[in-house]
Amino acid sequence: MDKAKSSGTEREGESSEQNPITLRRMACVLLVASTPFLNGMMVGWTAVLPKLQEDDRFPVTDEDVTWLVSLMLIVGIPVSPLAGTLAEHLGPRRLMFLGMCPVAGFWLLQAFTPNLSLLYVGRTAASVSAAMVCTMVQPLVAELCPSRVRGLASTMPEVMSCVGVLLGYVLAYRLPWDVATAVSAAPFLPLALAILLVPESPYWLVRKKKVDAAERSLRVLLGRNADVTKELNAIRSTTTLKQSRVKNQVRELRKAHNAIPVVLMLSVFVLRELGGKGPVFNYTVYMFRKAGVRLDAFYCTVFVGVARLASTCVSACTLDLVGRKPLLAATAAICAVSEGVAGAFLFLEVEGAAWVPLASVIVFVVGYGIGLGPIPWVYLGELLPTPVRSLGAALITFGYSITYFTINFVFLKVIASLGLGLTMLVFGTANLAIALIVVFFIPETKGRTLQDMEKAFIPQQVVRVKVGLLDEDKTSSESSVKEGKGKDENSELALLAAT
Repeated sequence: MDKAKSSGTEREGESSEQNPITLRRMACVLLVASTPFLNGMMVGWTAVLPKLQEDDRFPVTDEDVTWLVSLMLIVGIPVSPLAGTLAEHLGPRRLMFLGMCPVAGFWLLQAFTPNLSLLYVGRTAASVSAAMVCTMVQPLVAELCPSRVRGLASTMPEVMSCVGVLLGYVLAYRLPWDVATAVSAAPFLPLALAILLVPESPYWLVRKKKVDAAERSLRVLLGRNADVTKELNAIRSTTTLKQSRVKNQVRELRKAHNAIPVVLMLSVFVLRELGGKGPVFNYTVYMFRKAGVRLDAFYCTVFVGVARLASTCVSACTLDLVGRKPLLAATAAICAVSEGVAGAFLFLEVEGAAWVPLASVIVFVVGYGIGLGPIPWVYLGELLPTPVRSLGAALITFGYSITYFTINFVFLKVIASLGLGLTMLVFGTANLAIALIVVFFIPETKGRTLQDMEKAFIPQQVVRVKVGLLDEDKTSSESSVKEGKGKDENSELALLAAT
């Protein structure tokens, strides 16, 4: 036990030496983590659609509303794998800047559009940028951030997304739809320009054999006079030029120790959507009314949004203390129980229990905000091995987008067929499956470097063999040096004797 503690302490000590925390580094991480504010604003903007339908500028049907809401999900399906490929060619930070740069113009196009077609164009273009951000943000945050505070940093994108959703709701409620849309453009040009201050990922630069550029990137993060040798060597130990080519990443993905974390995280993301996250947040008012709860639509959505934001902030503050694994497993189980209780009461049609679905949804929102929402994204940046990080993130985001769109598209038809109660029970089963996967298959990543996580799914015997071979090589090289020195000494003595 003491030995394990001492090894853990040594690992944390090595991690803190290799991954120092500086103000400049955390500012760069915060800038990157702020980009999902776009995704939140895109979701919150849908609250203006009732006002848009009332405007006589151009007709907007209920079918148009459905497509405008779903566009972000539809666009994410093809864009996510494309973004992963482009990130390997251009660099993740550069591609993020290129995606964010025109976003303000896309919002203004939607605000001042003379017809519905241009509104679709602006919404589609903004959805492309949002999908690119969603694919790249967590891997980039993980590669720029020190391991000691990576949990806090990796939760910030989810926090910023929640802030964006709430701001979108408030603007939609307080302002005309076109003014709310125009105001939404304001933060994005400064944010895009600020991303230029962030250095490129040193991992990507090493993969491209730009070691000098990677060293300069680390100096931007750590300070001009900082010693970046240890961190640069740690990055080079797990990064090769072959990893920058997509075909080589596909080849690496066939290896079990690289494929297992990708499959596990894909399972978690797909099951999370099958667990009803989308319907709970997108159809909150409808579900409450179906259960007999009468609430004002605006205050209902704002209340759910505030609960989600507050609980996500709690997650950000506790994730590096408690750890990812226990928090994710516990909150997945809590969400499963809350949906199961609500489903049972609705299925059995218990009279006078309308408050039970309301309480269950609140518990679900809090549990989701603390663990089930942000932690899978944290794992996306931490758990995927360097050789397949870009490709794995793209595949997971691709699968997540398909599932998210499908569940939201068929939700109303499913509850019309099965009923809300039975549907909630199915949702609860999916979240229970997440808890079991996390408990039995997913490792803890708190305090561990990305280099350390490379070995998480390699069998320990293989790791020991590799370490043993390295030790043997080291020993043999040292002995050969000693032998060489001995021969030189003997030859010198022989020469002296002969003289």
